[in-house]
Amino acid sequence: MQADVLIRRQFVRIGNRHVHYRYAGHGPVLLLLHQSPQNSRMWLSMIKRFADRYTVIAPDTPGFGYSDPLPDDAPGIEQFAHATLEFADALGIDRFALFGMHTGGLIGMHLAWIAPQRLHCLIVDGYALFNDAERARYTDRYLPPFIPSWDGSHLRWLWSRMREQLYFFPWCDPSAECAIALQPYDAQGTHDAAMDILDVGDNYRSGYGAAFRYTERQRVGELRCPGWLIYRHDDVLLSHRQRLPTLPDNVISVEEPDGVEGLHRRMDVILQQTTVPPATPVALAARDVSAWSRRIVDTPVGEVAVWLRPGSDAAVVHIHAPGQSPLPVAALPVDARTQIAIELPGHAGSAEITAPLTADTMQSALRAVIDGLGAGHAVTVHAHEAAVAYVPALAAWLGGRLQEVVLHKPWLLHADECRTLLARLPDPGVHPAGGHMAEAWQWERERHLLWPWLQPGAAARRLVAAPDAMRVHANVVELLRIGAQLPVLFKGAAVADCEQQLLALKVPVSLHAQPQDDYQGRTAALAARLAAR
Repeated sequence: MQADVLIRRQFVRIGNRHVHYRYAGHGPVLLLLHQSPQNSRMWLSMIKRFADRYTVIAPDTPGFGYSDPLPDDAPGIEQFAHATLEFADALGIDRFALFGMHTGGLIGMHLAWIAPQRLHCLIVDGYALFNDAERARYTDRYLPPFIPSWDGSHLRWLWSRMREQLYFFPWCDPSAECAIALQPYDAQGTHDAAMDILDVGDNYRSGYGAAFRYTERQRVGELRCPGWLIYRHDDVLLSHRQRLPTLPDNVISVEEPDGVEGLHRRMDVILQQTTVPPATPVALAARDVSAWSRRIVDTPVGEVAVWLRPGSDAAVVHIHAPGQSPLPVAALPVDARTQIAIELPGHAGSAEITAPLTADTMQSALRAVIDGLGAGHAVTVHAHEAAVAYVPALAAWLGGRLQEVVLHKPWLLHADECRTLLARLPDPGVHPAGGHMAEAWQWERERHLLWPWLQPGAAARRLVAAPDAMRVHANVVELLRIGAQLPVLFKGAAVADCEQQLLALKVPVSLHAQPQDDYQGRTAALAARLAAR
């Protein structure tokens, strides 16, 4: 394994959906399919281990990680397998070795059954063969809907459920015969496992559900490509090996007593024996499209996810509110100009940046994205809420290229208000019982009911309707992603007395806020001063 392997990320558009994937290395293609409800992040160490000999590509299954779901409300393993072939086609991959774990193993098996000519080999870590009774029981109880509740109680359920899955299999049956002896999660491990579901919400049921509903498992006995079904002794599916049908000579079933390391050593031998280099290099770069497309941009502070809609030689840059979920691009005002909607470092698809989430990091990311996607263009900037803090420095950097600034519900705060807001942020530290999730929920929900830069009290109350639970949930997911960087982020975004800097801008500045969102009428007052310049 090469310790210095650089793993990159990218999106590819397939029809109306985007697929996110990680990749590294060179040589024959090795495609990795993850288990439910995780995503390609689970394969980071495996990508590094094999990247010195193979082009290792790990997509997020549709509906998981950062990949858009399939249009079917309840896709089956068949649909996931066809989607994987579409992904390979989109990247120009003709033949590949395929490795899948659990749900990924079922997807891989079905793909191998329908398109054996595409595979050098199939390797499955834990091939699942649930019987009818198990499928019925798991579907009914294993996959309850995950719907945000106004009080955040769904987060408490999620924390407990992720811990329970290491005590019982299935987690929903606490009987002695379902007890398993696995190392329990520590607090950070529970948090990380919960985040995999928070990334996708109720869609977490689609992968599990497809696996439980799949009725063509016996097709494994009809495979025509080289296949290996490996059952680790530390896998909850070990007993399923006894359920395998009669296998053809080209499919081998083995037990692996040495865990993941033993699995990897077997893969070394299998891949060396079965793979051949591709005739032409695999095309892994983003492709230009005429509609909105999501892509990854390399910046000095790490990989930044953006949405791009090509247009004229002028660009509109949309900056969402820090600490909140990016606005869906369908909600953004667009015209004939090139549209660039950044996902700020620490948020959404840019969450994996390790640089501190300071104002300097935000400026570095914004500048790199504008240079990369709108180089030389005249620029209009739309900034939402606390993102107003990033506008003056960005305007100074753009200079004469800046045409207009549009501010949506801008935070126009004084120094004492900034101090109060920073002092009252939720504690981002991971709590052993998941209390940090409840605290983030309470802060985010009450941010809509009380001005967050005032001490709680009648004077801080906003006489508005309670916020929609889905909206609160989406923002809480971002707060939990940001985690320990939360105070750093808001220190750079809660900037006092920025009105004078906005008044000094030499371009048109417009402000938009409904009266209920205009604290003390400051937005309207600033708009009047700007109009009088």
